[in-house]
Amino acid sequence: MRFIGSKTLLLDQIKSVIDEKAPEAESFCDIFSGTAAVARYFKQWYQVCSNDLLYFSYVLQRATVENDQMPEFARLQAETGIADPLDYFNGLQKKELEELPLERRFFQNTYAPAGGRMYLNDDNALRIDFARCTAEDWKTAGMLSEDEYFYLVACIVEGIPFVSNTSGTYGAFHKSWERRSYKHYELYRLPVTHNGKENRCYNENGSDLLKRLEGDILYIDPPYNSRQYFSNYHVLETAARYDYPNVRGVTGQRPETEGQKSEFCMKNKAVPAFEELLSNARYRHIILSYSTDGLMSMEEIEAAMKKYGKPETYQVYEIPYRRYKSRKVKETERLKELLIYIEKQVPPCT
Repeated sequence: MRFIGSKTLLLDQIKSVIDEKAPEAESFCDIFSGTAAVARYFKQWYQVCSNDLLYFSYVLQRATVENDQMPEFARLQAETGIADPLDYFNGLQKKELEELPLERRFFQNTYAPAGGRMYLNDDNALRIDFARCTAEDWKTAGMLSEDEYFYLVACIVEGIPFVSNTSGTYGAFHKSWERRSYKHYELYRLPVTHNGKENRCYNENGSDLLKRLEGDILYIDPPYNSRQYFSNYHVLETAARYDYPNVRGVTGQRPETEGQKSEFCMKNKAVPAFEELLSNARYRHIILSYSTDGLMSMEEIEAAMKKYGKPETYQVYEIPYRRYKSRKVKETERLKELLIYIEKQVPPCT
Protein backbone atom coordinates (compact mmCIF):
# COMPACT_ATOMS: atom_id res chain seq x y z
CA MET A 1 0.00 0.00 0.00
CA ARG A 2 1.17 3.52 -0.82
CA PHE A 3 1.57 5.26 2.54
CA ILE A 4 3.51 8.26 3.85
CA GLY A 5 6.72 7.03 5.48
CA SER A 6 6.12 3.35 4.75
CA LYS A 7 9.03 1.27 6.06
CA THR A 8 8.74 -1.66 3.67
CA LEU A 9 12.18 -0.91 2.21
CA LEU A 10 13.73 -0.50 5.66
CA LEU A 11 12.80 -3.82 7.26
CA ASP A 12 16.19 -5.50 6.86
CA GLN A 13 17.96 -2.54 8.44
CA ILE A 14 15.62 -2.57 11.44
CA LYS A 15 16.17 -6.31 11.85
CA SER A 16 19.94 -5.77 11.71
CA VAL A 17 19.80 -3.25 14.56
CA ILE A 18 17.66 -5.61 16.64
CA ASP A 19 19.99 -8.55 16.01
CA GLU A 20 22.91 -6.41 17.18
CA LYS A 21 21.29 -4.78 20.20
CA ALA A 22 18.59 -7.17 21.38
CA PRO A 23 19.35 -10.75 20.30
CA GLU A 24 17.54 -12.12 23.35
CA ALA A 25 14.29 -10.22 22.73
CA GLU A 26 10.99 -12.09 22.54
CA SER A 27 8.42 -9.31 22.10
CA PHE A 28 8.06 -6.39 19.69
CA CYS A 29 5.73 -3.40 19.80
CA ASP A 30 4.98 -1.22 16.76
CA ILE A 31 3.28 1.78 18.33
CA PHE A 32 2.65 3.74 15.07
CA SER A 33 1.80 0.82 12.82
CA GLY A 34 0.40 2.48 9.68
CA THR A 35 0.06 -0.20 7.01
CA ALA A 36 1.19 -2.84 9.55
CA ALA A 37 4.10 -3.81 7.26
CA VAL A 38 6.63 -3.66 10.11
CA ALA A 39 4.43 -5.54 12.58
CA ARG A 40 3.69 -8.26 10.02
CA TYR A 41 7.37 -8.66 9.20
CA PHE A 42 8.51 -9.03 12.81
CA LYS A 43 5.68 -11.42 13.62
CA GLN A 44 7.96 -14.06 12.08
CA TRP A 45 10.17 -13.94 15.18
CA TYR A 46 8.38 -12.16 18.03
CA GLN A 47 5.19 -11.85 19.96
CA VAL A 48 3.87 -8.62 18.44
CA CYS A 49 1.60 -5.84 19.55
CA SER A 50 0.73 -3.00 17.21
CA ASN A 51 -1.26 0.21 17.37
CA ASP A 52 -2.43 3.20 15.39
CA LEU A 53 -5.00 5.98 15.77
CA LEU A 54 -6.22 5.37 12.24
CA TYR A 55 -9.03 2.82 12.21
CA PHE A 56 -8.14 1.54 8.74
CA SER A 57 -4.67 0.79 10.09
CA TYR A 58 -6.22 -1.10 13.00
CA VAL A 59 -8.26 -3.16 10.51
CA LEU A 60 -5.08 -4.11 8.61
CA GLN A 61 -3.34 -5.02 11.87
CA ARG A 62 -6.31 -6.96 13.19
CA ALA A 63 -6.46 -8.98 9.97
CA THR A 64 -2.79 -9.91 9.74
CA VAL A 65 -1.15 -9.40 13.15
CA GLU A 66 -3.69 -10.38 15.81
CA ASN A 67 -5.27 -12.90 13.45
CA ASP A 68 -2.88 -15.85 13.47
CA GLN A 69 -4.20 -17.95 10.61
CA MET A 70 -5.95 -17.59 7.28
CA PRO A 71 -9.73 -17.43 7.78
CA GLU A 72 -11.66 -20.45 6.53
CA PHE A 73 -15.10 -18.81 6.09
CA ALA A 74 -16.72 -22.15 6.97
CA ARG A 75 -20.05 -20.70 8.18
CA LEU A 76 -20.28 -18.46 5.11
CA GLN A 77 -19.75 -21.43 2.82
CA ALA A 78 -22.32 -23.51 4.68
CA GLU A 79 -24.94 -20.74 4.47
CA THR A 80 -24.27 -19.36 0.98
CA GLY A 81 -22.08 -21.85 -0.86
CA ILE A 82 -19.36 -19.18 -1.19
CA ALA A 83 -16.05 -20.87 -0.35
CA ASP A 84 -13.82 -17.85 -1.02
CA PRO A 85 -15.43 -14.39 -0.67
CA LEU A 86 -12.48 -12.69 -2.38
CA ASP A 87 -12.93 -14.78 -5.50
CA TYR A 88 -16.66 -14.18 -5.26
CA PHE A 89 -16.37 -10.38 -5.14
CA ASN A 90 -13.63 -10.20 -7.75
CA GLY A 91 -15.70 -12.26 -10.18
CA LEU A 92 -18.96 -10.30 -9.96
CA GLN A 93 -20.40 -8.87 -13.17
CA LYS A 94 -21.69 -5.31 -13.45
CA LYS A 95 -25.36 -6.37 -13.60
CA GLU A 96 -24.92 -8.17 -10.26
CA LEU A 97 -23.25 -5.13 -8.69
CA GLU A 98 -26.09 -2.88 -9.83
CA GLU A 99 -28.50 -4.82 -7.63
CA LEU A 100 -27.11 -2.79 -4.71
CA PRO A 101 -29.68 -0.08 -3.84
CA LEU A 102 -28.62 3.47 -4.74
CA GLU A 103 -28.88 4.67 -1.14
CA ARG A 104 -26.24 2.13 -0.04
CA ARG A 105 -23.68 3.19 -2.65
CA PHE A 106 -21.73 5.59 -0.44
CA PHE A 107 -18.46 5.42 -2.37
CA GLN A 108 -20.11 5.85 -5.75
CA ASN A 109 -22.27 8.69 -4.41
CA THR A 110 -19.35 10.44 -2.69
CA TYR A 111 -15.92 9.68 -4.16
CA ALA A 112 -16.73 8.99 -7.83
CA PRO A 113 -18.04 11.18 -10.70
CA ALA A 114 -21.60 10.27 -9.70
CA GLY A 115 -20.89 12.23 -6.53
CA GLY A 116 -18.90 15.02 -8.16
CA ARG A 117 -15.44 13.73 -7.20
CA MET A 118 -12.77 11.70 -8.96
CA TYR A 119 -11.01 9.54 -6.36
CA LEU A 120 -12.35 6.43 -8.13
CA ASN A 121 -14.23 5.72 -11.32
CA ASP A 122 -17.90 4.84 -10.92
CA ASP A 123 -17.48 1.13 -11.62
CA ASN A 124 -14.70 0.65 -9.09
CA ALA A 125 -16.54 2.70 -6.47
CA LEU A 126 -19.59 0.47 -6.92
CA ARG A 127 -17.45 -2.64 -6.51
CA ILE A 128 -16.15 -1.30 -3.21
CA ASP A 129 -19.68 -0.42 -2.08
CA PHE A 130 -21.01 -3.86 -2.94
CA ALA A 131 -18.19 -5.65 -1.11
CA ARG A 132 -18.43 -3.46 2.01
CA CYS A 133 -22.20 -3.63 2.23
CA THR A 134 -22.18 -7.38 1.72
CA ALA A 135 -19.48 -7.84 4.38
CA GLU A 136 -21.65 -5.90 6.84
CA ASP A 137 -24.70 -7.96 5.90
CA TRP A 138 -22.82 -11.22 6.37
CA LYS A 139 -21.50 -10.08 9.74
CA THR A 140 -24.97 -9.01 10.90
CA ALA A 141 -26.35 -12.38 9.81
CA GLY A 142 -23.71 -14.20 11.86
CA MET A 143 -21.97 -15.70 8.83
CA LEU A 144 -18.57 -14.17 9.64
CA SER A 145 -16.47 -14.50 12.77
CA GLU A 146 -14.67 -11.39 14.04
CA ASP A 147 -11.41 -12.63 12.52
CA GLU A 148 -13.09 -13.32 9.17
CA TYR A 149 -14.82 -9.95 9.15
CA PHE A 150 -11.64 -7.96 9.80
CA TYR A 151 -9.71 -9.97 7.25
CA LEU A 152 -12.34 -9.39 4.58
CA VAL A 153 -12.59 -5.65 5.27
CA ALA A 154 -8.79 -5.37 5.25
CA CYS A 155 -8.64 -7.02 1.82
CA ILE A 156 -11.26 -4.55 0.56
CA VAL A 157 -9.29 -1.57 1.89
CA GLU A 158 -5.95 -2.89 0.64
CA GLY A 159 -7.20 -3.01 -2.94
CA ILE A 160 -8.23 0.66 -3.12
CA PRO A 161 -4.80 2.32 -3.61
CA PHE A 162 -4.21 0.19 -6.72
CA VAL A 163 -7.08 1.97 -8.54
CA SER A 164 -7.30 5.37 -6.82
CA ASN A 165 -6.93 8.55 -8.87
CA THR A 166 -4.47 10.20 -6.48
CA SER A 167 -0.75 10.75 -5.99
CA GLY A 168 -0.67 8.33 -3.08
CA THR A 169 -2.62 10.22 -0.42
CA TYR A 170 -6.25 11.32 -0.42
CA GLY A 171 -5.97 15.01 0.44
CA ALA A 172 -7.02 15.67 -3.16
CA PHE A 173 -7.80 13.79 -6.37
CA HIS A 174 -6.44 14.37 -9.87
CA LYS A 175 -8.59 16.43 -12.21
CA SER A 176 -7.96 13.98 -15.03
CA TRP A 177 -7.85 10.20 -14.86
CA GLU A 178 -4.47 8.60 -14.14
CA ARG A 179 -3.67 5.28 -15.84
CA ARG A 180 -4.02 3.48 -12.50
CA SER A 181 -7.64 4.55 -12.14
CA TYR A 182 -8.68 2.59 -15.25
CA LYS A 183 -7.66 -0.70 -13.66
CA HIS A 184 -10.34 -3.12 -12.52
CA TYR A 185 -10.75 -2.97 -8.72
CA GLU A 186 -10.07 -6.24 -6.93
CA LEU A 187 -9.84 -7.22 -3.30
CA TYR A 188 -6.19 -7.77 -2.36
CA ARG A 189 -5.44 -11.04 -0.60
CA LEU A 190 -3.27 -10.31 2.44
CA PRO A 191 -0.78 -12.86 3.81
CA VAL A 192 -1.16 -14.03 7.40
CA THR A 193 1.86 -15.32 9.30
CA HIS A 194 1.23 -17.95 11.96
CA ASN A 195 3.52 -17.67 14.98
CA GLY A 196 1.40 -19.33 17.68
CA LYS A 197 1.76 -16.34 20.02
CA GLU A 198 -0.73 -13.96 21.62
CA ASN A 199 -0.36 -11.00 19.27
CA ARG A 200 -2.50 -7.95 20.05
CA CYS A 201 -3.62 -4.86 18.14
CA TYR A 202 -4.95 -1.51 19.36
CA ASN A 203 -6.64 1.61 18.00
CA GLU A 204 -5.81 4.37 20.46
CA ASN A 205 -3.37 7.06 21.52
CA GLY A 206 0.06 5.44 21.64
CA SER A 207 1.33 7.32 24.67
CA ASP A 208 -1.70 6.36 26.75
CA LEU A 209 -1.49 2.76 25.56
CA LEU A 210 2.15 2.41 26.62
CA LYS A 211 1.13 2.91 30.24
CA ARG A 212 -0.50 -0.53 30.06
CA LEU A 213 2.11 -2.39 28.01
CA GLU A 214 5.56 -3.77 28.65
CA GLY A 215 8.02 -5.84 26.67
CA ASP A 216 11.42 -6.03 25.02
CA ILE A 217 11.48 -3.91 21.84
CA LEU A 218 9.55 -0.69 21.23
CA TYR A 219 9.65 0.51 17.63
CA ILE A 220 8.59 4.14 17.22
CA ASP A 221 7.81 5.44 13.73
CA PRO A 222 5.94 8.72 14.30
CA PRO A 223 4.85 11.23 11.64
CA TYR A 224 7.79 13.36 10.48
CA ASN A 225 6.05 16.42 9.05
CA SER A 226 2.96 18.60 9.33
CA ARG A 227 0.73 16.47 7.08
CA GLN A 228 -2.01 14.99 9.24
CA TYR A 229 -2.72 11.35 8.42
CA PHE A 230 -6.47 11.50 9.05
CA SER A 231 -7.02 14.04 6.28
CA ASN A 232 -4.57 12.30 3.95
CA TYR A 233 -6.22 8.89 4.29
CA HIS A 234 -9.86 9.80 4.87
CA VAL A 235 -11.07 7.65 1.95
CA LEU A 236 -9.42 4.53 3.38
CA GLU A 237 -10.73 5.43 6.84
CA THR A 238 -14.26 5.57 5.46
CA ALA A 239 -13.77 2.30 3.58
CA ALA A 240 -12.78 0.63 6.85
CA ARG A 241 -15.57 2.15 8.93
CA TYR A 242 -18.23 2.40 6.22
CA ASP A 243 -20.17 4.69 8.53
CA TYR A 244 -21.74 7.05 5.95
CA PRO A 245 -20.08 10.23 7.31
CA ASN A 246 -21.27 13.74 6.45
CA VAL A 247 -18.30 14.69 4.30
CA ARG A 248 -17.28 18.30 3.65
CA GLY A 249 -15.62 20.38 1.00
CA VAL A 250 -14.39 19.69 -2.49
CA THR A 251 -12.24 16.79 -1.29
CA GLY A 252 -15.00 15.13 0.75
CA GLN A 253 -13.16 15.08 4.06
CA ARG A 254 -14.62 13.27 7.04
CA PRO A 255 -15.77 15.46 9.95
CA GLU A 256 -13.00 16.07 12.48
CA THR A 257 -13.31 14.55 15.93
CA GLU A 258 -11.33 15.15 19.10
CA GLY A 259 -8.02 13.34 19.33
CA GLN A 260 -7.55 12.83 15.60
CA LYS A 261 -4.68 15.26 15.07
CA SER A 262 -1.24 13.93 15.92
CA GLU A 263 0.96 16.21 18.01
CA PHE A 264 3.94 14.75 16.15
CA CYS A 265 2.72 16.77 13.14
CA MET A 266 2.95 20.06 15.08
CA LYS A 267 6.31 21.80 15.36
CA ASN A 268 5.73 23.12 18.88
CA LYS A 269 4.25 19.86 20.22
CA ALA A 270 6.32 17.10 18.61
CA VAL A 271 9.14 17.06 21.18
CA PRO A 272 6.86 17.08 24.27
CA ALA A 273 4.79 14.30 22.67
CA PHE A 274 7.95 12.28 22.04
CA GLU A 275 9.14 12.77 25.62
CA GLU A 276 5.78 11.64 26.98
CA LEU A 277 5.98 8.52 24.82
CA LEU A 278 9.46 7.71 26.11
CA SER A 279 8.47 8.41 29.70
CA ASN A 280 5.53 5.99 29.53
CA ALA A 281 7.44 3.23 27.74
CA ARG A 282 8.27 0.10 29.74
CA TYR A 283 10.44 -1.47 27.07
CA ARG A 284 14.15 -2.13 27.40
CA HIS A 285 15.11 -1.57 23.76
CA ILE A 286 13.82 1.51 21.96
CA ILE A 287 14.28 2.09 18.23
CA LEU A 288 13.13 5.30 16.59
CA SER A 289 12.68 5.72 12.84
CA TYR A 290 13.01 9.32 11.75
CA SER A 291 14.22 11.48 8.89
CA THR A 292 16.71 14.34 8.73
CA ASP A 293 13.95 16.56 7.31
CA GLY A 294 11.56 15.86 10.22
CA LEU A 295 10.03 18.42 12.58
CA MET A 296 12.23 17.31 15.50
CA SER A 297 15.92 18.13 15.23
CA MET A 298 18.62 15.56 15.89
CA GLU A 299 19.67 17.54 18.97
CA GLU A 300 16.13 17.41 20.36
CA ILE A 301 15.83 13.69 19.67
CA GLU A 302 19.17 12.91 21.30
CA ALA A 303 18.36 14.97 24.39
CA ALA A 304 14.98 13.30 24.83
CA MET A 305 16.25 9.76 24.36
CA LYS A 306 19.21 10.25 26.69
CA LYS A 307 16.89 11.77 29.28
CA TYR A 308 14.87 8.56 29.50
CA GLY A 309 17.48 6.01 28.46
CA LYS A 310 21.06 5.07 29.23
CA PRO A 311 23.14 7.79 27.50
CA GLU A 312 26.06 5.46 26.80
CA THR A 313 23.84 3.15 24.72
CA TYR A 314 22.58 5.88 22.35
CA GLN A 315 23.46 5.10 18.74
CA VAL A 316 22.40 6.52 15.38
CA TYR A 317 22.31 4.47 12.18
CA GLU A 318 22.14 6.55 9.01
CA ILE A 319 20.60 5.08 5.87
CA PRO A 320 21.19 7.13 2.70
CA TYR A 321 17.90 8.28 1.23
CA ARG A 322 18.74 6.91 -2.22
CA ARG A 323 19.14 3.46 -0.73
CA TYR A 324 15.92 3.76 1.24
CA LYS A 325 13.64 5.40 -1.33
CA SER A 326 12.94 3.85 -4.69
CA ARG A 327 13.55 7.13 -6.50
CA LYS A 328 16.53 9.26 -7.47
CA VAL A 329 17.31 12.29 -5.32
CA LYS A 330 19.59 15.24 -5.78
CA GLU A 331 22.93 14.89 -4.05
CA THR A 332 22.39 18.33 -2.49
CA GLU A 333 19.27 17.17 -0.67
CA ARG A 334 21.38 14.99 1.63
CA LEU A 335 18.30 13.43 3.19
CA LYS A 336 18.77 10.39 5.37
CA GLU A 337 16.49 7.95 7.07
CA LEU A 338 17.63 7.43 10.65
CA LEU A 339 17.34 4.47 12.98
CA ILE A 340 18.12 5.62 16.50
CA TYR A 341 18.62 3.15 19.33
CA ILE A 342 18.81 3.50 23.07
CA GLU A 343 18.44 1.11 25.97
CA LYS A 344 15.98 2.33 28.55
CA GLN A 345 16.34 1.84 32.26
CA VAL A 346 12.93 0.24 32.81
CA PRO A 347 11.67 0.48 36.39
CA PRO A 348 10.32 -2.69 38.02
CA CYS A 349 6.63 -3.26 37.37
CA THR A 350 4.38 -2.73 40.37
